[in-house]
Amino acid sequence: EQPPRSVVVSSGTGSGKTECFLVPILDDLTRQSLAGPLTGVRALFLYPLNALINSQRDRLRAWTNALGRRVRFCLYNGNTPGSLPAEMERLFPQEVGARDTLRSDPPPILVTNATMLEYMLVRQEDRPILDLSRGVLRWIVLDEAHTYVGSQAAEIALLLRRVLHAFGVQSKDVRFIATSATIGISSAVPDVIGLANTVLPSGPL
Repeated sequence: EQPPRSVVVSSGTGSGKTECFLVPILDDLTRQSLAGPLTGVRALFLYPLNALINSQRDRLRAWTNALGRRVRFCLYNGNTPGSLPAEMERLFPQEVGARDTLRSDPPPILVTNATMLEYMLVRQEDRPILDLSRGVLRWIVLDEAHTYVGSQAAEIALLLRRVLHAFGVQSKDVRFIATSATIGISSAVPDVIGLANTVLPSGPL
């Protein structure tokens, strides 16, 4: 297996940025799942808005449908219910739709935002997510990377350092992916690169 590499993906809206990281991540997870269903967060997707998080549901359902419970995902934000009736959970077995299942059997794909991730790192009830995911995190995706400028870039960089520590992994073992439709013409380029270099002690993107 090749050493992890981190990238910035900049392309126009609707040009396939999500597929640029989703396809290799699903390929990686599918290969890992050959030995059985995966437990523990291996891919962490960070979106700045709940609307962007929710927009991934149909895409993830479609891509993981044939895999059943082998490769599951969870959309974790303030609207995620504490529990769901069993018949609703059986409807989409690849989707973890409630917090109680997320905590007892974390899926390999977790889609969330910086605020919920911050809560997850400090709330005692979310501690099982971290405990069951220690040492297996392999991917961190930052969508809409151009939104992380100035103090926001510094805050997300510090948050990611805490994430690495909480998940029991080192930056050299994680693939970082930043995506944006506008970063090519944005003044945020130095902030995003600086953010990555802060998290990645091995060198620049």
